[in-house]
Amino acid sequence: MKKIIVILALVAVACAPAMAAVQICSEKSGNTVTVKYKVASGPNSVRAFALDLSVSTGTITGVTCSNASYYIYPGSIQITGGSVCGTCYGSCVCSSSYPGTKGGVGTSGVTVEMGSLYTGTNKPATSGTLLTFGISATAATVTVAAEPVRGGVVMENPGESPGLTVTTAAPGQCFSPTECFPSTYVGYSDWKTMGKPDCWCGTNTVGMSGTAAWKFQCYGDADNKTQVLGTNYRVYTNDYYKLLSNYKKKITDPTLDECADFDHKAQVLGTNYRVYTNDYYKLLSNYKKKDSQFPGSGNCPTG
Repeated sequence: MKKIIVILALVAVACAPAMAAVQICSEKSGNTVTVKYKVASGPNSVRAFALDLSVSTGTITGVTCSNASYYIYPGSIQITGGSVCGTCYGSCVCSSSYPGTKGGVGTSGVTVEMGSLYTGTNKPATSGTLLTFGISATAATVTVAAEPVRGGVVMENPGESPGLTVTTAAPGQCFSPTECFPSTYVGYSDWKTMGKPDCWCGTNTVGMSGTAAWKFQCYGDADNKTQVLGTNYRVYTNDYYKLLSNYKKKITDPTLDECADFDHKAQVLGTNYRVYTNDYYKLLSNYKKKDSQFPGSGNCPTG
């Protein structure tokens, strides 16, 4: 006989709960999505997860729940005489016959339940991979959300709120420190080699106290300033002289000013000039332009 583990039915006590900080993050790589968790603060562990997995287009082709600590699947576990047989742990995928449950594998949404049983110090790690699932459409937008009917995220202490946040990230980037230059961009590895210059980061500029975001660097703005009072050219002579002083410099040159590398690429195979003709033409095509003349009034970096 199927029995739903009571831990998923526990509700918060009437008094104001203590607050933990539980994070759930999904990483999509091709047709595979990995869902991870992290308990950032709070004295207790997560006892159980009940999550809805959804895709904007296509279907979910399969789900693999892989965490050795969260191996209790309340939606399908078989308990007879107080024991669970070796093949009766069931699946983390919930049957669609229950209220609030997604359609299941082969549809655009799946509901999963994963619980833990432990005593004392034998408790789940504070972070890890919960599950992976396949999707039929690589371009689909993936959504992971707490499933409210089954309790969402339930802490060991039911009076403790999980303080849940749910995010998405590039492959391998869940819970990594946020970087201002996207790892998906072609120039990412060069950006790291150069010491992660802020001037490549556009509106995400960090670390430069008192300095405005570098919204126009990829258009030829090497100094993050306007020139000529009353005219306010964004790309002008100061930017040209910066380009000129860095012309034909390589990434290994310690005197290279990375802010003059407007296209974030090297040129000339075997030579790999960081500042060269492509950068010159970018500056030339935007010479004497004002902020309002750029797309979106500045949307660097461009990729």
